Amino acid sequence: MIAEMVPESFSHVVLVTGSRSWDDEESMRQALNDAWRVWGSSNITRPVLISGHCPEGADAMVERLWLAAGFEIRAFPADWSAYGKRAGFQRNQEMADAAQVYRDAGAEVLCTAFLDPCRKPGCPKRGQEQLMPHTPGHFSHGTIHCRARARAAGIETADVIHPF
Repeated sequence: MIAEMVPESFSHVVLVTGSRSWDDEESMRQALNDAWRVWGSSNITRPVLISGHCPEGADAMVERLWLAAGFEIRAFPADWSAYGKRAGFQRNQEMADAAQVYRDAGAEVLCTAFLDPCRKPGCPKRGQEQLMPHTPGHFSHGTIHCRARARAAGIETADVIHPF
């Protein structure tokens, strides 16, 4: 099913994951610019953004920046009516699967995770560190999940931690 959703070929793919509370546009711009520098702008002929298409936070911000640059977006909105509370996790897996299909077709692929602290009141995992052993903190569950799915697919991942 995912392969049918991604028939086009792209030179470079950025899968973005981040929380609804992400509000640091400067860090986001810097992360995208860093990817461009690493890839070499002359090598980027047809980039695409993979986004969860949330109307607020990291998804909304990156889509606005990406569209302003004139690039294409492949949106993977969560289907809450079909999957209920699992919808975000299902969508995350679909985004990682799509990125893997593009990579297998020859694209350079990067997952950039914009990590905000978990804001879930009374979260029982609050004291757990999720990016062991290097980075202390407990971050947005959806972002951590999507990041983990991308890493499990062998996709290079860059972490951007919201300044505290």
